[in-house]
Amino acid sequence: MSISFDATDALVVGTDLSRRAEQAVDWAAERAAERGSRLLIVLALPEVPIPPRSRLFDAMATPDWPEHLHRAAAERLDALRERVSGHHPEVSLETHLHEGLASYALAQASKTAELVVVGARGEHAPATVRVLGGTADAVVAHARGPVAVITDLADDTPDGPVVVGLDDSAEAEAALRLAVAEALQRRVELVAVHAFDLTPWLPGPLGAGAFDPVPLESALRDAMEAKLAPHRTAQPGLVARVEVEAGQPAHLLAEASKQASLLVVGSRGRGGFAGLLLGSTSKAVLRAARCPVIVTRADDRRVAAA
Repeated sequence: MSISFDATDALVVGTDLSRRAEQAVDWAAERAAERGSRLLIVLALPEVPIPPRSRLFDAMATPDWPEHLHRAAAERLDALRERVSGHHPEVSLETHLHEGLASYALAQASKTAELVVVGARGEHAPATVRVLGGTADAVVAHARGPVAVITDLADDTPDGPVVVGLDDSAEAEAALRLAVAEALQRRVELVAVHAFDLTPWLPGPLGAGAFDPVPLESALRDAMEAKLAPHRTAQPGLVARVEVEAGQPAHLLAEASKQASLLVVGSRGRGGFAGLLLGSTSKAVLRAARCPVIVTRADDRRVAAA
């Protein structure tokens, strides 16, 4: 199944016309203005709209209820386009009303888009959303390119560092490449955060025996510095440092995000229903981050070539 719009090389942002989505649209518009990107705002409507209980009587009393919803959505999308164009007249802006599942359309768009942007509820999201996943979770799970997630907790800290989660995986290497490019573009510091778990080394019933964590931390720091070294050499203007701490990656990255302008993490992208149920560092970070998050994949050739 294909999508009904051309996302090639565009900065694509999804909206459901909510306040949370408005934050994502504004972030995407600012980025498009800074980078000269084509901005495409996509509003997805279900092919068979089912009215909520509060609108059930209106739906029954309106013979052309689906057409009525379509017209109303188109009018609000036009108003959104006018607002964004008013703030950023220099941006090449398009809007599209798509019939179908929003998460599917945005995940498909990620195959050719420069970046896909979605809004999301933060750590106060309902339990059903945290467990089963919302639209943002589904897009991240199925995307084939980088996805920026803007939660309702995200603060605007333009001078803050770009933080990246770093380990020895291919996904983290892809995230590092993107984070380096972001830090250089923003002219801010890059902070590479590596978390390690001390539990297997702790003495007592939970661990294997007494262990001094200092040599382990030193060795890990050297390994992470080695991953940064080629980027420092290739980009002399890059200002970067490594932080190695004991703890859960999601928690440490969420803490680092409080002062950051952007957080970048890698994801394998599970796909399918399992991808929406099984937790991961990237999904946990999406709910707790206090800045915009970009999730990328190791098999994205655009990132690999960056």
